[in-house]
Amino acid sequence: MNTPFDLVDDLPPEVVDDLPPSVIDQIRNEGLEKLPETVVDRLPDTVVDRIPSEFIEGASANPALVAILVVVGLIAVAGFVYGIAKSAFKAAFFFGVVAAGAWYWYFNA
Repeated sequence: MNTPFDLVDDLPPEVVDDLPPSVIDQIRNEGLEKLPETVVDRLPDTVVDRIPSEFIEGASANPALVAILVVVGLIAVAGFVYGIAKSAFKAAFFFGVVAAGAWYWYFNA
């Protein structure tokens, strides 16, 4: 089993120098095994390229989170399509009433 210091020891010294002190403390004290994406996003691209990919935490690292995000995305798309269809029906109904009223007014005037 890897010790918490393995992550610090395995990273290049330039990467460790660019990491926030709070992240280094979390690695040493709490046994953080992967660097959070929020930390990686703040690092320069040249530093990120030197970090081994197994130390970068991604969304695919948590399958439950991925499943929840997919379900939420599908619900959002379904809600968007429903909203468009509802608006189209309301517009069609409104213009149908206007057309029926114009037709009635035209032929009875």
